[in-house]
Amino acid sequence: IALGRSRFGRFSVHVVGILSGAIIVSFVYSWFAPGASPPERFITFLSRIVDWLGVAFNGTPGTDNLLFAYTMGLLGWMVGYLGGWSVTRIANPWWAIIPAGAALLLNLSYAPPDLLPLVFVYLLASFLLLTTVSAAGRAERWRADEVDYSSAHTSRFALTSAAVAALIMLAAWRIPVGQVSQGVAGAWETVAGPWQSLQSNFDRVFASLNPSPLSGRGLTAVQTMAPRGSFELGNDPVMLVAGREPAYWRAATYDQYTGRVMTSSAPTATHLDRRQPLSGAIEADQGREIVDYSITMLAPSSGVIFAPDSPLTLSVPVEYDYRNDPHDFSVMKPLAQIRQNQKYNVLTAVSRASIQELQQTSGAYPPWTRPYLQLPPSLPQRVRAESQRVVGDAQNAYDAATHVEAYLRSFTYSTHVSVPPADRDWVSYLLFQSKEGYCDYFATAMTVMLRSVGIPARVASGYVTGEYNATTQSYLVTEAQAHTWTEVYFPNYGWITFEPSANRPAPTRLEKPLTPLTDAELQSVLEADQLDPSFLDEDDPLGDVTFVGPLPTQNNGALPPLAAAVVAVLALLVAASLLFAFLWVRGISGLPVFARAYAQIVRLATWSGIGPRRGQTPFEFADELSHAVPAVERPLITIADTFVGGFYGGHTPDAHELQALQAARRESLRTLFRSMALRRWSRWLARRVHDVARSDRR
Repeated sequence: IALGRSRFGRFSVHVVGILSGAIIVSFVYSWFAPGASPPERFITFLSRIVDWLGVAFNGTPGTDNLLFAYTMGLLGWMVGYLGGWSVTRIANPWWAIIPAGAALLLNLSYAPPDLLPLVFVYLLASFLLLTTVSAAGRAERWRADEVDYSSAHTSRFALTSAAVAALIMLAAWRIPVGQVSQGVAGAWETVAGPWQSLQSNFDRVFASLNPSPLSGRGLTAVQTMAPRGSFELGNDPVMLVAGREPAYWRAATYDQYTGRVMTSSAPTATHLDRRQPLSGAIEADQGREIVDYSITMLAPSSGVIFAPDSPLTLSVPVEYDYRNDPHDFSVMKPLAQIRQNQKYNVLTAVSRASIQELQQTSGAYPPWTRPYLQLPPSLPQRVRAESQRVVGDAQNAYDAATHVEAYLRSFTYSTHVSVPPADRDWVSYLLFQSKEGYCDYFATAMTVMLRSVGIPARVASGYVTGEYNATTQSYLVTEAQAHTWTEVYFPNYGWITFEPSANRPAPTRLEKPLTPLTDAELQSVLEADQLDPSFLDEDDPLGDVTFVGPLPTQNNGALPPLAAAVVAVLALLVAASLLFAFLWVRGISGLPVFARAYAQIVRLATWSGIGPRRGQTPFEFADELSHAVPAVERPLITIADTFVGGFYGGHTPDAHELQALQAARRESLRTLFRSMALRRWSRWLARRVHDVARSDRR
């Protein structure tokens, strides 16, 4: 603000503002760098900045949290500087509103949902800033034109604008969410694409931040998983899953290990409509059973789809991201976020492969699984040696996986751990130094150890089964069930879940495959369960499964969503109408009958920016207004003549004159409303162009 009000030129102001911010913020945050003296700390801090910039530009994840704090400090300074300078120097509020809104959006992407009302505070403040700057500019033009005006005009205008803005935002907040239009969702995705790319890069360069409540609970898609410090998970409900079989509710998978973090490589994205198969056809690996799950979201919102094992179809349109093959699951995101109490169905193929079947798997791995053997060249040799020792004399991939699983389950599970040093390999630090960690540590370690002995593996994140309710036949999943695990690929059987974390029970599997039922036994089971045999028809594997789209919030005793939306819109229209009626009649209803029509014409013309000038007679004003809107010349003469005769001559109009006055009033107001609305907006646009041109000349 001080620089904006100074007399320095624009270039000098920017140089001083940016350099002073960089120096002040750098001094503040260099104090937290290690070193015996301030110069040493500052040199260490500069070297960390250089290292972090290399990470940011070469596409690798960053794990230095001090640089995150420093970046936020610079961002805060620039937002404040741009806002103060633009409002005070060039009277342009948009350089204050847009950067602040982007910073707010960035923070809310990682903040708890209960901070969402800050968006409405921001919108209201932005609206007030716009109206205040606009009113101030208009007052300046009035002073330049020597127009007499009331000093209370700006405050009344701001209060009225604030009331209207508050009503609009309140109505928007209360309107319930119903069925999402796929076209609207697709358009929003196109607009939000650059922002999602920015957020993905943000996750990469600040990979080791403790996640927000949303991303930490697996409710947003995050491309990087890095070791973090201490954290706690709450017990708030996340979702309710109805289905006959327990499972792990997977949100995303990670395939690349860098030595410091697990990341998800760039996937191929495709849009899938309702019921459209993920891999192009309804087909499943051996040893799997098709199960239908219904998932009801209990958290405020979710930007990912939870799908156990091998999902086949969904009841909502999604963006399906896969890596090397349509069967190679990365993440699924709804075209519009799943809101609280909305429900969707997932038809999935759940593995029923027995231990014997997995031990006897044979055949070559598909070519698309080769990336799941990736390891960085920097992986310490002793990690490979330890993996060979743990696998021991295992004769097959399944036994090797269970050996590594049991080995890691002997480590201490804790969510209060120290972050590995920046120069240490994550898995090596766990195996040979800390020997404690949480699920991210153990899932990554098992993946790396299996890859080092030639077995494809990946890290998956989401939620474990949850608490089963026999009455509702559903699983209640809470924040505490947020989890990460390892999935191992077996030829012909697909990805199989393993549990290397000691705080969760290891998956149970049959020792031997189940004996297939005879036709008579199958028929008796179908009759007992009252199932439709067509569900098992190979030509129609979907059978008569009912798919349910996103459902609106269910409120006991509440109006249906459409009725609630109509009521909200009507309430907004009524409020706006009452406000307009109040402003329209304020100060006019007490005037004599001969003056009311003239006062309304003056008020409408003033709102349109062409009201009477100081010292102008009623006839002069009517003549000038007639030149602007020729269609109202005749009724304006009648209105002005009646007003002058009554106000200056003391003449009281008779019944015939009153009838003519009312007809002239109706005709002139109707015409002026139509023509002046267009005139108002064209004049506003012309002024904006003129102001921009004038500021450029300055």
